[in-house]
Amino acid sequence: MKKVLLSLLMATSLVACGEKTETPKENEKPVVKIGASLPLTGNMAHIGVSAQKSLQLALEKWNNKDTKFKYELIVEDDVFDAKKVAMITNKLVNQDKIKTLFTVFSIGANVASPITEQAKVIHMTCAYGSQPADGYYNFNNITQYENQTDLMLNELKKRGIKSIALLISNNIGSTQQAEILENKIIKDGSIEIVGKEIFNPGTRDFRMIIQKITDNKEPDIFYVDGITPDATLVAKYLNEVTGKVNLTTINDFIETPERENFEGLWFVESASGTPEYNKLYEEKYGEQVFLCGANMYDNLDILIESFEKTDGKNIDEVVENLLKIKNKQGAIGQFSIDSEGIVQSFASVKQIENGKAVVVEEK
Repeated sequence: MKKVLLSLLMATSLVACGEKTETPKENEKPVVKIGASLPLTGNMAHIGVSAQKSLQLALEKWNNKDTKFKYELIVEDDVFDAKKVAMITNKLVNQDKIKTLFTVFSIGANVASPITEQAKVIHMTCAYGSQPADGYYNFNNITQYENQTDLMLNELKKRGIKSIALLISNNIGSTQQAEILENKIIKDGSIEIVGKEIFNPGTRDFRMIIQKITDNKEPDIFYVDGITPDATLVAKYLNEVTGKVNLTTINDFIETPERENFEGLWFVESASGTPEYNKLYEEKYGEQVFLCGANMYDNLDILIESFEKTDGKNIDEVVENLLKIKNKQGAIGQFSIDSEGIVQSFASVKQIENGKAVVVEEK
């Protein structure tokens, strides 16, 4: 409702809001510049590179059409560092004069969204939580906590889990999601939480944390909520301390390319690439797509679709077109955008098989 109210307030001043697209030379299309701040190097490079290649795929699709505008993509490496995201966002907005910015994950999105909001630049991300979508110009495309945690609780109960231990990284995305899951488990009452440990980002040895929990009571399953490589290290030390890897998560297993420690494990995954999109991506690049890749494809696809319905003179009209998207079939499957600019999509239960996330069929 917030975006709808804002749009109504702005309706009387549409001509004044936002900058026009670049004035083209004779017989040339107007240029719409699109920026992306992504982690192309460092621990999260596989996520950033997958997002970049997905953006390029979407751009290629539209470049093969007779469009009103010429779309240019400018990509910068933020190394998954908040300060660099801020620097890059300011540079793209103020120097390159972009119309839209793309980011991934909360570390980048939460820094970029206030800058883009003030500059009246559309910001589209794939990040945990609703905060990245705050404001009129910010949009977030990832399955939200409520849907994911509902599915996690249902699956735990379906599998007869009676006790669980929570291992949570002290970052905003992980703590918010884990808190929602914890509250649902407590309210449900059928699963005992036998341990909860919050660890600092960058923790590399989980033996003492795991031992502390198991000394009290070994749970049926451990749940980890962190960032790469937290889940990999937890799995390693679980095997070392307990002799087995009873572990689950929301998304963390597919945020890393090293998945041998998760073989056979089930987990909940946000809406991600459909089989059709995954095949398209793998045939193009010879590798698998990672978390947020398909989301970024859809982000650019619907952005250009929304631009093409306007004359390019007012960015608010593009925002209004994005907010009208309902029941669209895209790279992540069917999705809609709500009045807050949050993409509504649906998580699924998957299992790691031969290094790939495979949907667990209903029995």
